[in-house]
Amino acid sequence: MMARETIVPTLLVLLLAVCCTTTVVHGKEWTVGDNKGWSFGVSGWESGKHIQSDDVLVFKYNPSMHNVVQVGEGDYNSCRVSGPSRTYTSGNDHIQLAREGKTFFICSHPGHCQQGMKIAVTA
Repeated sequence: MMARETIVPTLLVLLLAVCCTTTVVHGKEWTVGDNKGWSFGVSGWESGKHIQSDDVLVFKYNPSMHNVVQVGEGDYNSCRVSGPSRTYTSGNDHIQLAREGKTFFICSHPGHCQQGMKIAVTA
């Protein structure tokens, strides 16, 4: 039988080893528009994809020509920004979906949403 003085340090070492080998699981990354990126005609890209909350949408685009605006359903349908929104402008935006349900994104540059730069992602 092992003495208590050797059992406790042994258990601590084993616990530390388990903690060090455990990895944190992150959501899957999805590049919006695949190789084409965030561009005209991307509407519908999300169809048939099994996107979940905690997944990350990656929007790649030329920031001097486009942006990404997270909007409500009404603004998505009307292709305008009138309510609360969040605008991204880096050209390489990583947006984690924090909740289940639909999340809406458009490009707010004049005419771009109407030309298909919008997606409605269901997680």
